[in-house]
Parts: sequence; C-alpha cells; structure tokens
Amino acid sequence: MRLLVKFNGKYGYCDRGGTTVIPPQFDSASIFSEGLAAVHVNGKDGFIDANGNMIIPPSFDKASIFLNGRASVQKGGKWGYINQSGKAVTDMDYLSTFAFTDGLAAVVVPNGSSAKAGFIDERGKYAIKPQFDDAAQFSEGLASVKVGRQHGYIDKTGKMVIPPQFYEAAMFRDGLAMIKINGKFGLVGFIDHSGKMVIPAQYSEATNFNDGVAAVKKKDTWQLIDKTGKPIINQEFPSPTLFTEGLAPMMVKGKVGYMDKQGQMVIKPQFDAGSIFVSGLAPVKVGEKCGFIDKTGKMVIEARFEWDQRSIDQYTHFNTHFSVDPPKDK
Repeated sequence: MRLLVKFNGKYGYCDRGGTTVIPPQFDSASIFSEGLAAVHVNGKDGFIDANGNMIIPPSFDKASIFLNGRASVQKGGKWGYINQSGKAVTDMDYLSTFAFTDGLAAVVVPNGSSAKAGFIDERGKYAIKPQFDDAAQFSEGLASVKVGRQHGYIDKTGKMVIPPQFYEAAMFRDGLAMIKINGKFGLVGFIDHSGKMVIPAQYSEATNFNDGVAAVKKKDTWQLIDKTGKPIINQEFPSPTLFTEGLAPMMVKGKVGYMDKQGQMVIKPQFDAGSIFVSGLAPVKVGEKCGFIDKTGKMVIEARFEWDQRSIDQYTHFNTHFSVDPPKDK
C-alpha cells in the first residue's frame, strides 16, 4: 500500500508503516490505483509504479487514475485512453471522458454545435452510441444518463431501464441510488434497481449510501439512515459524514473523532480534521499536519506531512465511488 503525502510543498508516497518509499518530488500527484499513480513532472503528467520508477513518460497535459486497466489522458484539449504500458487504445478525440467501470466508459463527443455522450468498451469501440445529453459511470450494472432535462438509467446494452424522470440521478451504491425530483429546489430520495422509490423523496440533501448508511438532511440538521430509511441512531448532526469499515469521522465541539453505527464515539474527538478509514488506516489533521491512525485511534504514522485537502478529497472520492477490479491486460 502506498499513501500519497505532501512534504515541503511536494508530493511523494509512504508505506503503511510511515516509511517514505517515494521521496516528495512531484508538483502534483494522484493516489495509486492498479499499481500506478499519475504524477506531474516539468509541466506534464506521466505514471510511476510503486517503487517510483517512471513507467509511462510524462507527455500528457492531464491524466486520470487507472481503472479496469485504462486511464484517460488529455493532449491538446482532447481526451483519449491509454493502457498500462502507455499505449493509446482509443483516438484522442473526446471532449471529456469518465473512468472505466463495469468494462465501459462514458465519453462525450461533438455533435454539430452541441455534444452527445455515449459509452465505449475497453478496445475503444462504441458499445452504446453517443445519444445522451450527459452520462455518468456504470455502477452495479446501471448508468445515469440525461435526456433533455431529465435523468434516467440505462443498462450495459444501452436499454433505458429506468425512464428519464429525475432532475438529478446519482450512481448506485449498496443497491440504491440517490435521486432528486421537482427541479433544482426539489426533494431527494432513493430508488432501487427497478426505479421504485424505496426511500421517499423528503430530504433537502443527501449523500450516497456507503457501508449501508447514508446521511440525509431535513430542515437544518442531518440524520444517518439505513437502507430502509430508518435512522440508525436517534441523533441529529450539524453536517454529513461517511461510514467505511464500520466507522465515520464526526466533529464534536470543533474536534474530529470516530463514531460506530451504534452512535458510540470509539475514537474520542481530538483531531482538527479527519477522513475515512481505508484498509484500517485514516488520515487525520493535527494542527496543520497530516498523520494516520488505526481503528483504535493510535497514531501509527506520525503527523509530519502537510494536510492537503485536495489529496484528502481525492482519497475520499476514490474510495467511496470505485470498487476496483484487477486490470485485465497490461
């Protein structure tokens, strides 16, 4: 495991024990995914392996992480995909791209004076031709697509299985997807794979489900609910949080601790900020520094790195949006 860290304004990587494996030297960098990480060198992005060897030379204006053996990269304002040896597997002619999930990726291409979104397979061939006004990644076999002003869901054959009817439609997590009805100031609820409203639209805001729990907002406070819509604990909170590995960061009187699903603070509030647990470790902020704790609250990597919110956001987003499959080919 390699953890992205920042020291003296540069990015590098340490292992689970806190030993620096790849010295801080990059102007910007991504977390590791499928054995590679995107790094910024002399104004261009390339990819390193877990030992810090440059495997794909820095020649891209921008690069995303690898998923399903593919990464999207930008050259001259257009996007395309490469494999893990750095070879292009599609043309570089997309306006924008999404990650490969479930073996497909959403891409946006010019269409007259506008643009349309479709889905390509790992060879770069269209599995679902560009026909939507917008599209998002597949999760649990379904992808949200936009037709006119409404969102619905398609399956991997391109069949519309949940007709466009929502103002917003998020990805499926834990069998449910968060949707918004009745426009920008409408209400949020959750549907299942058949499109049935399982948790009625009654909230002003919500998070996706993660670890069987979602945060929902009514009036000015947040609650944590299970997949039936019932509160998991009889308590309201000033802000949302995310459960992973049975714990969630929670701010109490200006300090962050970690709560279990019974509402017990199992790691007492003592940190200035904190993110989610992944593989038994969570990044926490002490003063302006970043360290890592284990699930007992013990500081296993001392807080000696810079707290970098962008890296923390990337780490949180990646670990709550992608279930990573091993890549098919090199």
